[in-house]
Amino acid sequence: MNVLSMIAIGAVSIVAIGWLAVSFLAPTPQRRKIEWLAATALYVALLSFFINLILKSLAGNNKAGVIAFGFLAGMFSIGLVVASVKTIAALRGSSASKQSSATH
Repeated sequence: MNVLSMIAIGAVSIVAIGWLAVSFLAPTPQRRKIEWLAATALYVALLSFFINLILKSLAGNNKAGVIAFGFLAGMFSIGLVVASVKTIAALRGSSASKQSSATH
């Protein structure tokens, strides 16, 4: 098992735990922190999946796969940056994070 797979498994685990927690908690500032943390973990899992596909496409000399998966990895990288900023704002208790939710 390579490092990328371990990162993906850890991220998916955080997403599953966060999903369950958000499903059963009332809307509170603590729940908002969990929402953004799980959303960030979801982007990490998706990004690691597409990076793995890029590496497989590179190994097989599949240029179309590299381009397609590279585009998707780029899109999810942008989402990861946004979710990370929102997560940090929620953990700090910033007023900007109180206006937005990761689930709505």
